Amino acid sequence: MTDWDFGDFPFGLELLTMPPVGPSRATAVTPYVAGPCDPGLTVMQLRFLADSPLVDDVPEEARKVSPEQIFWFRWITGHQITFVIWHLMGKLLEQTAERGEPDRSTAARLETYVSGYNAMLLYTGSCPLDTYQSLIRPRMYLQHRSFSGTWASDFTPVRSLFRGRGPARGASREAARLARAVEINKAIHDGIAARLVPAGKSLLQEAMTGPVVRPSERTALLYDNFFMTLRGPVDDDTTITQLLRRLRAVAMDLAVNGLYPLGHEGDERPEELRRVEVADCENRIGHVLHEVGEAAVTPAGSLSYQ
Repeated sequence: MTDWDFGDFPFGLELLTMPPVGPSRATAVTPYVAGPCDPGLTVMQLRFLADSPLVDDVPEEARKVSPEQIFWFRWITGHQITFVIWHLMGKLLEQTAERGEPDRSTAARLETYVSGYNAMLLYTGSCPLDTYQSLIRPRMYLQHRSFSGTWASDFTPVRSLFRGRGPARGASREAARLARAVEINKAIHDGIAARLVPAGKSLLQEAMTGPVVRPSERTALLYDNFFMTLRGPVDDDTTITQLLRRLRAVAMDLAVNGLYPLGHEGDERPEELRRVEVADCENRIGHVLHEVGEAAVTPAGSLSYQ
């Protein structure tokens, strides 16, 4: 039920293989999937882990792992999950653009995936400020002095949604719920940025005194490389398998350590992170993971709002 089979050891990492974004990114890479994953069983495990903290069947190595290992796992694996969520959202938005306003099932999936992205923002941003400043930010700086989230190629197909366009502008109840999830996303994103970068300047902004490094195929490769992501021909089943393996690994982490294993350690939480909607996302994060997994494996047209 709770096999710690992700990575070579508890809180280890795995390579992610994603479909290329644009024809210029196509390669002959063989998809990397470390182990089998039964979709139905994994969704059941996600539901169990959302409701039940893990107190048994936790290996000693997992209990004694260092905070640095946990937060590095969260930074890399949480971003990998985000890439897959963006990819799945992009496919839905492409289909929606072809037929107009999304149906109820499509709107439900989009809202679920936005909520999943919100959860990953909280998960990757759960590290204390000093850990971010001493462990994570310097590694991004060493990858590139202007390292930027704008280089994430999988975000391009969904950017318009997070800018309030597309399905989120519809008049239906479903569109309103989707727009609300997008609005919460902005609050969480802004709040985590304010907490982890209190000076208010990203690495990209700090590098503005030199030449501007605009997103390109080269920067996309640098970004993928940092997050252990390969690009190659990957079918839908393989993409979803990789997502489910990561969702389960994250759910096990949360079931053992909680979202804030070290507390907030005196970090001042910005106003955006003190909103009721953000607290609800924090409290429901395990259930959000289950909902994302369920949405990914549920046939088209079968998902609807409760």
